[in-house]
Amino acid sequence: MTAYIQTLRNKSVQSAQNKLSKHRELGVKTDLNVFEVAELMDTLKFSNSQEESKASVFFSLNLN
Repeated sequence: MTAYIQTLRNKSVQSAQNKLSKHRELGVKTDLNVFEVAELMDTLKFSNSQEESKASVFFSLNLN
């Protein structure tokens, strides 16, 4: 089950990265509004913080 969730998270992060890169290329001609871009950026930001928090939890478990 966790592998499936991780796969979904990876796909959503990859999709957000692709949409943001397309948004950068198109510039003013993009069809995304400010709120959609902010949501995509939040997706990337929070995905990185979740991976770091998991690593720190596992690290502390290894020390005990």
